[in-house]
Amino acid sequence: MPDDIDKAVNSFMTQVKKIEDGLRNDLERLAYRMNDMTETELLLTTKRLNFLQELVDKGYGSQVNNLMDEYDVLLADAVKEAKRRGVVPMKTETVEAIQTLKDLNTESLLGKARAWGDEMKNVMFVNIYGGASIRDTIEAMGQVNLASHQLNVAVNTGLRQFSDFSRYNVFKGEDVKWIYVGPNDSVTRPECERTLLDKRNNLNKGFSESEVGSSGTPFGIRGGYNCRHSWMVA
Repeated sequence: MPDDIDKAVNSFMTQVKKIEDGLRNDLERLAYRMNDMTETELLLTTKRLNFLQELVDKGYGSQVNNLMDEYDVLLADAVKEAKRRGVVPMKTETVEAIQTLKDLNTESLLGKARAWGDEMKNVMFVNIYGGASIRDTIEAMGQVNLASHQLNVAVNTGLRQFSDFSRYNVFKGEDVKWIYVGPNDSVTRPECERTLLDKRNNLNKGFSESEVGSSGTPFGIRGGYNCRHSWMVA
């Protein structure tokens, strides 16, 4: 059953696909115009193209901001849990560390959009300047995708990593135990399976903070990219 992070990722990807499709239609019309340009006009037009800004103007920037709001929700949940357990508010350094991670993830998402725009511009220029038919140019443009599996994985990984680090940071140094939660199935990584099956991984025992660090699935990193597991306070 999808959790709140899955729902946030799915919503983001759905909106990004709509934005990308809308911009792609505009770019296909632009490709037809560029195909009829002189060499000088083609060069000048290509230099002026800024597809990242086009994406932002069509709503990509707003969707990234909405996703960052989900980061704030995850942090608020961790703080609420800490208060329930009597843990003092976070130190300034802790807040800065979490904000830094959020900022890095924001920049990463903008970077992926920038890379998409650069690749799309390159494909359009190379095909049109090289004399490819407009049909082949449009087909080549169709192979450049922003709302891809890779973006989905990156968004999911960023949110789950942030969620894990939020809990770790608000409970850092506190006398609490940790358990590793998540599925154990045919696609579970060996390191995650070892932690899940560790005799300490139960509500009655749990891992200490230092033991998590040496478990092979440390806070934030866990099993690696697209990991489905999380460290929770026992």
